Amino acid sequence: MIYRFSHIQLIRLAGLFIWISQSIPLFFNNNWNDSQSLLWLTSHVAFGVGFFILTKHLGHKKPAYDDWILLFAMIAVIFIINWSTNSINGIFYSLIIAILLPWIMSVKHGILILLLQSLSLGWQLFSGLQVSQEVEESQLESLIFLVFLFGLTAFSYVMSLLGSRQQLAKEELRKLNSELRATQVLLADSSRINERLRISRELHDLIGHHLTALSLNLEVASHITEGKAKSHVKKAQGIARLLLSDVRDVVSSFRNKGNINFSQAIMELTNGIPRLNIHVNIADDYTVDDPKLAQTMLRCSQELITNCIKHAQADNLWLEFTKDNDTISITIKDDGIGHKKNILEGNGLTGIRERVKQHYGKATIIPLEKGFAIEIIFQTG
Repeated sequence: MIYRFSHIQLIRLAGLFIWISQSIPLFFNNNWNDSQSLLWLTSHVAFGVGFFILTKHLGHKKPAYDDWILLFAMIAVIFIINWSTNSINGIFYSLIIAILLPWIMSVKHGILILLLQSLSLGWQLFSGLQVSQEVEESQLESLIFLVFLFGLTAFSYVMSLLGSRQQLAKEELRKLNSELRATQVLLADSSRINERLRISRELHDLIGHHLTALSLNLEVASHITEGKAKSHVKKAQGIARLLLSDVRDVVSSFRNKGNINFSQAIMELTNGIPRLNIHVNIADDYTVDDPKLAQTMLRCSQELITNCIKHAQADNLWLEFTKDNDTISITIKDDGIGHKKNILEGNGLTGIRERVKQHYGKATIIPLEKGFAIEIIFQTG
């Protein structure tokens, strides 16, 4: 059953299990009139609430200023717990911090904070703030315990780091698979369109030309024959004309039905994206007759979805595709933090504008009270 949980869910469960295990001594404490006991209970609950808040969007967004403050507040709570309990119980809370660090910051920053936390706990251990007999017997035993603390937190950090790397690799693989499936849909439809065009051209160039020549020869024959033979020539001429009309209808049908099923391609692209609710408004029979335009539309949608995941810190993303006789429109918006920032167009948005311009289209950023929105219009008429 455990394989059904994602890495992030397992991280939250591991932290919750450690926190609950540290709640057990609270039930056996009978001295709640003591101010230190109340401080212990308050610190423990505060740490749990901080853990819940900090992991609410774990792996989903970059840490904001408030998240950094909350993280350092949780580290400070560890030392308060050590002081209020006259013990080294804070070491178990420090394991939770070590597990969280790889998911909310870079390796360099994570290792730096981990070292500062461990050194601070070591200082607290040797400064005489702890009075438990286990650490007061000798400086050597305290040193051994400090090394054990370093090793345990480092091990927790490394295991969590491996989990975060695997999660990133898994999401990158899912992204590539979605892009591959969407591209396969376009390639399959493009191949079908190309084959239809080839067949229509063969019908037009070979059969159509021969039938035209046959009709002309029958026309000549009708003028140089008499009697019963002429009636048969006229009948053959009518059949040839009817057959030529049927060939032209088939050629026109092959050309007109050569459209790409863009609806299926966009569904493949947006399928299975984690931690982002994607709402797609597109008709089931939404088609595009130009393979290059369909490819551009898919790549623009893909780039904007990726930008939303990386930068927007959004919970929802809306994609709407409409078209009429003269235009094709794409409107994409989210409920992230784009409204709080001055949008700096990087390579992604610049690439979108370049792609759209090649098809005589226009990309316009729409100001919103919350989130980010962009509208792309292609001229087809």
